[in-house]
Amino acid sequence: MKTIQTFYPFNKRYLLVLFAIAFLIILNLSSCQCRRSKGQELNLDGMHVELPDTLRVGMLNSPTTYFDYRGTPMGYDYELMERFSKFYGVQFKVEVGGTISEMIQWLDDGKIDIVASPVPVTTEFQDRAILCGPRNVSSQVLVQKTDVPKDSMVKDVTDLVGRTVTVQDDSKYLYRMKNLNEEIGGGIRIVPLAKDTVSDDDLLNMVWKGEIPLTVVDSDVAEAALSYYPGLDISVKVSLEQYSRWAVAPKMNGLAKALDRWFADEKDNEEELFKKYYRLSKLEIFDTPEEDLDDLKSMTFANGQISPYDHIFKEAGKKSGLDWRLIAAIAYVESNFNAEISSWAGALGLMQVMPRTAAAHGYTAEEMLNPVKCVDVAVKTLGDLDRIFEKRVPDPEERAKFILASYNAGAGHVIDAIALANKYGLNAQVWDDNVETAAMMKSKPAYYQDPVVKNGYFRATETVNFVHKVQSAYTYFKDRT
Repeated sequence: MKTIQTFYPFNKRYLLVLFAIAFLIILNLSSCQCRRSKGQELNLDGMHVELPDTLRVGMLNSPTTYFDYRGTPMGYDYELMERFSKFYGVQFKVEVGGTISEMIQWLDDGKIDIVASPVPVTTEFQDRAILCGPRNVSSQVLVQKTDVPKDSMVKDVTDLVGRTVTVQDDSKYLYRMKNLNEEIGGGIRIVPLAKDTVSDDDLLNMVWKGEIPLTVVDSDVAEAALSYYPGLDISVKVSLEQYSRWAVAPKMNGLAKALDRWFADEKDNEEELFKKYYRLSKLEIFDTPEEDLDDLKSMTFANGQISPYDHIFKEAGKKSGLDWRLIAAIAYVESNFNAEISSWAGALGLMQVMPRTAAAHGYTAEEMLNPVKCVDVAVKTLGDLDRIFEKRVPDPEERAKFILASYNAGAGHVIDAIALANKYGLNAQVWDDNVETAAMMKSKPAYYQDPVVKNGYFRATETVNFVHKVQSAYTYFKDRT
């Protein structure tokens, strides 16, 4: 009887060949994923430099470095990075870090290419990275009001004896004030406030309002704050100067050279950018409800007319189903019915539309100075926001407040505030005293760095005031037209 032999094509030798092929394929795929796409090849003083097509950039969330404003990324360092990448024809992607030390570690790990935030020029950081690009100088400064008797103002640190200085607890400001107190022989009353209850901006605002007499912040933060809070004095330094620059990994000497070369040529244009973030007025009017009403009462309503643009508001209202007086109220608060106005941030026209929002609806920035087109974009944006919040806030009247807040701030910040409200036991479907409270929390690191927050730092005072002012104007317009 013959023995029947079964043929197995997958014999040992064949299996070894297949395994070898599979290993080579996996190895090749892995190397492809790790390989960065080449963006630009440069020759800088005889040095051959290759820039990837997309630079990975670490940034801090802060009022000057990088933040989201009405759905548009902004910030002094962000715009510098934007100009650098455009000059060399590459893209960049932002990774938000919590601290400078964390982002220096990212450089070590190869997670990012650049730290585009002020990195202190210290031995610790110089040993781990190449400090390059923009050069910043800052120090800790005393913040006080100017509208007080001259003889009561602090002129140098020795005048602090017997004075009360409020600072963040467990901060460099607290440690500096304790050391300074020892240096001058004591007598400074130092009041620490928990970091999760106050931010730098909160303390500056408290001095501006006269709620506390003195605080201490970094000079760059204080300079930027002057555009919001005129009438503050920041001339008294309480620490030595601290130098800072951007940073790249030690092995990326070519990138450092490209940054230095570009920034040296960009210096004149950088002054204009510095003025935008540190000098141009961003003053917000913190009117009381009574003052709001007084402003509205000063308006005349001849023949039931609110503004010269009523016919545009009415036509837009018919097409969208919105009350035309609500559209008018937004225009009143945004621009005071000035169709040619432009804000420090680039918002344009009657409805203060950002260029990015205009582009999303098929218009150029210049076209936002045309009232018809500007109102068209505004109304379409309100419709988009209504759809975003329809399920999150089912009640139409309550949802209107969320839509107004998002029109002013961008939907991302309001969605973050909803997430914080849910996490911290507030009613996530009610704006007043709930989600607006959560929005105000987003100016503090403990909250804007919370894992549920996706859009980072947010200065919500303007938005909270905006919702209130539009509602007041809308009610007033309805009663009189």
